[in-house]
Amino acid sequence: MKKALHILLWGLLTSLPACEIPFELKQEGEPRIYLQCIGDGSGIYVNPTYAAPLAASSANLEHLSVQLQVNGSPVDVQQLNDGSYFSDTRLQGGDLLDVSVKADGMAPASGSTRAPSKPVVQDVQLKNMQVDTIKATRISLTLDHAPVEGEYFGIQILANTQISYMDGTSQEFVTYLTPGYILSVAESGNFDLEDFVQVNFDGTVLGGKEFMPITLITQKQFEGNVYSFYLNSFDTSILDNIRKSMPGGDTGVIGGGIISGDIGTGTGDLPDPSNIPTGMETLYYVSFSALSAEFYNYAKTLYQSNFDFLSNMGLTPANFTWSNVTGGLGFVGALATCRLDAIQIPEES
Repeated sequence: MKKALHILLWGLLTSLPACEIPFELKQEGEPRIYLQCIGDGSGIYVNPTYAAPLAASSANLEHLSVQLQVNGSPVDVQQLNDGSYFSDTRLQGGDLLDVSVKADGMAPASGSTRAPSKPVVQDVQLKNMQVDTIKATRISLTLDHAPVEGEYFGIQILANTQISYMDGTSQEFVTYLTPGYILSVAESGNFDLEDFVQVNFDGTVLGGKEFMPITLITQKQFEGNVYSFYLNSFDTSILDNIRKSMPGGDTGVIGGGIISGDIGTGTGDLPDPSNIPTGMETLYYVSFSALSAEFYNYAKTLYQSNFDFLSNMGLTPANFTWSNVTGGLGFVGALATCRLDAIQIPEES
């Protein structure tokens, strides 16, 4: 899925007469523990669930136990009301996290990851730009070093808009944004879906239906030690068209980010058209994270499941998910997040 050309190719394939590549799915095997374990500078979350074989019924995990170790030493774990587990142990760069989950009648599941160091953002630059009819803002983040191959990052952008009305009331709207890289129609030939590898991430679990995308970043998106992106750029409309063209109302929603259909406008009631607005202010909150290789690899396969069109149509075998869990399914990963000061876009002079 390197270029937008692949999207056109998919369109051509769907216009061809239906065909199939037969392959067998073995409906045998034992149930497994599926877990997501994510550690960062605020704590460690473990979400274990029951994974049933194909065509088998689901069940609950009985007499579940969760053990965590950081650098070989056990740490306290508590069960939360939603059935997940949490440790307030805060990971530092280089810490080794090990998790082991056991339940009656199930094979134990275990995995490990090493926590990355928090990225150091030395400078943030803003610049308003206009090309053709597109008005956008370029935000450039300068790190303390130029990333090398094998370093992975992620960015989440939250926009908080406050609207004031003549009657003295106000409304707040919150939504997540996708960083853009293309400013004009002339650059659209450089559109690459690999620049928009995203999954929904609420801080405790990857995937899910709520639109909270974290966009994955590799060395490719940097120029030296500078990572730049646009707000309100031309590729936003390209992504919207891709979403509307994806088959099936809920196709790919587990991966988040690039999902089918509309993504909505975030939280907040729709404005009252009879109430006259008198002012509006938007603040942008950017979270820039270093990711462990395990976090990145698992997140990317979730994203790729969004585009598993051909297997959904019976044209290719299914795209199976990457895992670093022994004896079970899922992943153990870590991240370290730098939260920037609120950004307000300056008015053009």
